[in-house]
Amino acid sequence: MISKALLFVMMLVQIHGVPQGPAYLPPNNGGASRPGTGHPDDWAGDPINYEYSYEVQDAGLGVDFGHREMRKDDEAKGTYHVLLPDGRTQIVDYVADAGGYRPMIRYEGTATYPASSGGDEGYKY
Repeated sequence: MISKALLFVMMLVQIHGVPQGPAYLPPNNGGASRPGTGHPDDWAGDPINYEYSYEVQDAGLGVDFGHREMRKDDEAKGTYHVLLPDGRTQIVDYVADAGGYRPMIRYEGTATYPASSGGDEGYKY
């Protein structure tokens, strides 16, 4: 028991003996950017324009989902989709801008369910 207490005290001494690094605080320059520093605050005001997309498909596992988005300044438009367990595909088209996030949701395909075996067996693992 004494050795555990001694070890604890030694660890505390080591921890407090480690010099502390600089504090990372927000800039205090009245909101003016610092030219040439490459700091994210310097990027304020730059247009935010991009496009990206991805698709994931694996027929053997029954996986199919993806996302595509385009942004120009303060407006982003996009769509994403996912294959649902019932066989339908859920598709969400959206616009996100100063007015908020506005999704339009739709479904493609027909829902299908496995035939019941007559009993309430629940999930099978």
